[in-house]
Amino acid sequence: MSDLQVPHLPPFFNMKYVDEDGSFTPNAQLYNDITYQVLNQVVEFFNDGVQFPRKTTAQIAALGVDTNVPVGTVWFSTDAMKLQVKTAASTIETIQSV
Repeated sequence: MSDLQVPHLPPFFNMKYVDEDGSFTPNAQLYNDITYQVLNQVVEFFNDGVQFPRKTTAQIAALGVDTNVPVGTVWFSTDAMKLQVKTAASTIETIQSV
């Protein structure tokens, strides 16, 4: 199974939004379409149940030392079959069942 990635909304940019007759310009129509598709994926992401990114233990360990990955990031370990969370730089903890 590939990683589930929620796409980013398109960046807002200064554009002509409507033509003289009030219809959307092609750029505005494209921007609205992309925004709708992304928001629809986010809604489906939550409606179907939140799925954490699936990574191997080695991948998670590599992300643990990556300073661009913030503390609090959660993954599903495909090796341990458990959720794991980054709690500090280079520190990954496994969430255990009680």
